[in-house]
Amino acid sequence: PPVSDIQFVRRVYLDVIGRIPTDKELGEFFADNRRDRRARLIDKLLESPGHESHMFNWLGDMLRVKDDYYRIGKTWTFHTWLKLQLRENRPWDELVYDMLTAEGRLGENGATAYLLRDASMPLDSLSNTLTTFLGANVACAQCHDHPFAEWTQRDFYEMASFFGSTAFERVDTRKPAITLRDKRFSKANLVTLLQPNMERVVFDSQRSTVFPEDYAYDDAKPGDKVIPRFITWGDEKETPLTGKRPQRLRKYFAEWMTSAENPRFAAAIANRLWKKLFGVAVKEPVTDLDVLGDATNPELLRLISQLMKDVDFDLREFQRIVLNTKTYQQQVSVTPPEGEEFRFPGPLLRRMTAEQTWDSMVLLLRGPKIDQLKTDHAPRMQRLVFPFEFTHDRKGIEKDREKIMEFAKTLLPDGGASDGKSGRSLFLGASKRKVKLRGEDSWLRASELPQPMPPTHFLRVAGQSAREITDDGSTEGGIAESLAMMNGEVTESLMTSSLVIEAARRKNNPVEQIALLYRTCLSRPPRERDTKQCIAALQSGLDLGDIAWALLNSREFMFIQ
Repeated sequence: PPVSDIQFVRRVYLDVIGRIPTDKELGEFFADNRRDRRARLIDKLLESPGHESHMFNWLGDMLRVKDDYYRIGKTWTFHTWLKLQLRENRPWDELVYDMLTAEGRLGENGATAYLLRDASMPLDSLSNTLTTFLGANVACAQCHDHPFAEWTQRDFYEMASFFGSTAFERVDTRKPAITLRDKRFSKANLVTLLQPNMERVVFDSQRSTVFPEDYAYDDAKPGDKVIPRFITWGDEKETPLTGKRPQRLRKYFAEWMTSAENPRFAAAIANRLWKKLFGVAVKEPVTDLDVLGDATNPELLRLISQLMKDVDFDLREFQRIVLNTKTYQQQVSVTPPEGEEFRFPGPLLRRMTAEQTWDSMVLLLRGPKIDQLKTDHAPRMQRLVFPFEFTHDRKGIEKDREKIMEFAKTLLPDGGASDGKSGRSLFLGASKRKVKLRGEDSWLRASELPQPMPPTHFLRVAGQSAREITDDGSTEGGIAESLAMMNGEVTESLMTSSLVIEAARRKNNPVEQIALLYRTCLSRPPRERDTKQCIAALQSGLDLGDIAWALLNSREFMFIQ
């Protein structure tokens, strides 16, 4: 049966902007008597700042977005770039193309961070790229022919060769920093200064891909140069790209991968978005589309893949169409018995993600202004970019010492001098503007906090990914999350000094107070028995904060209906 308006509003807020609705937002929806009010709400949410935050969290899990990459340093320019693409609603094919073809310094071009992420492991980088964007499970083909799919080791190396002339320069900046350091600037100062400049993606004509020493098949010899060739999934056979300019190979690869003619590219992102909205993909897992016929409903997968092409990879428009379907607007279903396939009578009953839970609790603490509170640390990196060319060689950089030192002095506050003792914060100013991990200053949406948060933070305890593996976020729940919900710092603040408790206390009588808590926490009015139980609790000496605590720890709060 169709979902009720009460359940629909809460569901669509969580699915589109990643948080529950406020009491005011609920009131606005129910005050709208137009027949298309659901469609109007969907349109409004898709265009809101909250949608950008929610999509950043979703892509952060998929793309393994972190504040710091090993020996690269800060990647804030990537965060800002990705959020800008979401704000401007860049088509998915263009966004992915830009990440795959990005060149230059990390401090100037945030998109380079995607390739720099696994720069020390180029074969793993290709494997992650094919798995994430095409649902091609190719990891084992790095070492041998795939035992189940049609991938061969030769196929894998022919694909890897598109990146063969690309230098992913993840320089260990500690060594050039040692070369440059003197009494003016410490090693830590210079590591921070060099990282946005020395971490870069460039063309290198001296590089190419060769078959590995342990290559054991008859179709090539170890050490042979690999000729790039695309993989096809249809009947058409692709010819090797002989004679092509090495400088353009990465662009050829990106054009092939993101083409509407590539059946896997549209299918992969459509399948992922379907899972985001329904709780389960048409083809599970989303990282393995090698046998499309194994999908729960192959025809549905073909349909949503074509829809993605029809909307020109506009993720917002794709979601708008799916959210307006009768299927999405049905009541939730429970997971079918093991061995039975889910046929999508409606979305699956599922727990909120860690980010949805956190953002909803922060909303109750601070109100809807949280959608407007944004952090952008990219300018702190961009100001460190050298306005001149310099030697990237660890030893050769010595000849650029004075240029670098003169530039470094311009970054000091008020033209002051460095004593050579300050740490990494000398140039980044982290000590003044660093986001705090505890207390009111940390009550920002998950998208605006460090990526990811430390293991002890509520977000991680509740299942936020460590961002080491694609799609590693968890909604399983557990004892640690339950304890954090019952006794954590945020819950304690919610019970005592939150906006929702203050608003409830301003109501005229207990019935109105209880009604407000139910609407803000559960997005519905209390039933008669709910009101009676809460009044009895208040009369026994409990406080409004205790009622809020009970609602937040209920299954009704934690699950999306």
